[in-house]
Amino acid sequence: MTNLREISVSPLVNAMFAVARTKYHNLHVAWTDISSRLAGRCSLPIAMINLQRQGDLDLLLRCIEDESEANKVAEAADQLGANFIFHYQVMLSESWVVGCYEILRAFRQRDDESNLGSDAVSALSSFKTLLADLELLRMPIAKYEIAKDKSIKQPLNLITRPRSDGTTDNHVHDKNDPSRSHPMQTGISDRGSMMWLAIEHSVPRQYWIERRGLADRLLALGGEVVPAGILEAERAAASNQSV
Repeated sequence: MTNLREISVSPLVNAMFAVARTKYHNLHVAWTDISSRLAGRCSLPIAMINLQRQGDLDLLLRCIEDESEANKVAEAADQLGANFIFHYQVMLSESWVVGCYEILRAFRQRDDESNLGSDAVSALSSFKTLLADLELLRMPIAKYEIAKDKSIKQPLNLITRPRSDGTTDNHVHDKNDPSRSHPMQTGISDRGSMMWLAIEHSVPRQYWIERRGLADRLLALGGEVVPAGILEAERAAASNQSV
């Protein structure tokens, strides 16, 4: 019987990410491309490697998501309580959300400081809606609060799910309560991906946000963002024609 204490962890971690990159080679290339496009356009080159790291984590999570049905069977058959794959999926998915939010927030801040106006990447509607969804998830994940709850005008009546038909099912979220917290409802989508029930109290509305859907939307930005060098060349050409 293998002694787990004697197994080296580092080669296993390296192998996991290598397998994910191989299985999703095209997406790995896409993450590399969009990281350079966004970092270049937002004049924040140091963020390029950080976004590529989020890409590596996305590929690993996609592998776990693809194995969702097999994971369910393994979890149901586990009689020793040793199967923690869902726990690790939640942990990695939450880390991915928070990491992507911080990078896009930094891009938006750099755009604002550069006064680019409509030329800014963060001015794209797809960028705005993506960052807004990430923000709705980031606050409950990182701070255990409803996003921007300080602007809530009146206490929110919420229902805990899954319901237990007990007195704790219904609760009130009051921004003035120092002991308040928001355990965001979670689930697994048909694609095996983590999803969260986000609350946007300003509308008001609540809706499910899927992790894999967020990743797909972020990668789709690559088709909308013109690389910085090409954009400058296009501007120069347009300026010469107008003279």
